Amino acid sequence: MLFDLRPKERREELFGREKELEELRRLIRSEWVAILGRRMMGKTSLLKVFLNEVDGIYVNLSGIKSMRGFTEELMKRARKLGIEVSVGPITVNWTKLAEDVFSKFEGKIVGLDEVQELPSNYMLKLLKKIWDTYNIKLIFTGSLIGIITGLLEPSPQSPLYGREPAKIELEPFPREKSFEFLEEGFKEFNINPPRSEIEEVVESFGGYPGWLAYYGNMRCVRNFGHRDALEHVYLEGKQILLQELQKFLETKKYPDRYVKLLKLLPARWSELEGSLNVNNKILSEMLDNLEKAMIIERKGNTYVIPDPIMRRLVFDL
Repeated sequence: MLFDLRPKERREELFGREKELEELRRLIRSEWVAILGRRMMGKTSLLKVFLNEVDGIYVNLSGIKSMRGFTEELMKRARKLGIEVSVGPITVNWTKLAEDVFSKFEGKIVGLDEVQELPSNYMLKLLKKIWDTYNIKLIFTGSLIGIITGLLEPSPQSPLYGREPAKIELEPFPREKSFEFLEEGFKEFNINPPRSEIEEVVESFGGYPGWLAYYGNMRCVRNFGHRDALEHVYLEGKQILLQELQKFLETKKYPDRYVKLLKLLPARWSELEGSLNVNNKILSEMLDNLEKAMIIERKGNTYVIPDPIMRRLVFDL
């Protein structure tokens, strides 16, 4: 069901990502792969559908920030598969234990979903050991921060230098594909809303499959009216994205500068330079940080906030 809010797990449920699914199948034969994209782009659905087709192993790391948490999730998944895992002594080396669990996944494809908050130093060393020692293919999903940056942009000193995974970047649906997604979803409920309502949904939430599905769920499952569904999706989306934005700002020395910059967008470099009163180096660093966190993107010579909900919440800050 297209308007089901849970990640999709079967190919027939996955709308508009056939090309990316086949690219993932092609790349994983010889490469590790990172699936990248902003929130509500369908990274988890793409990963789970693929893993189900290849009898792979899915590990959900959302909110996991330590090697202990990571290892415990691996062990939990191993035990569900009937693989016996022994913790050993009271004093545990969690990185070594994680390697032991991976050794039991020999020959498998393992999907690590939302890896960005894991500690880079320990994780990169562990991944090098897996690369060098075991016949295991890994697929990562996440935002371009934290461990994902260490994977995709390894320095010469990095354990994974020269071993960066291939990238699949999920983009929003084109306008017509967004219309098709909504129309197909409504057909599953034998509902035929006015074209004007669908146009407003696409205008409000762009081609983000997660936001479109959320709206459809509000209309068809929870029986909200059009206007109430639009507002409910925005309010829920605002809470999700505001939390992510705050998490990003907490790591910055001058968070107010970032908020001011975001409020100026869309804008060109020269416009930002004139309004922020910071030197070129600082401005470049700020823009780079925001791009890596997938909060903004550059279109031609203009920096924009691509997610329509993020744009609106920044305006409300």
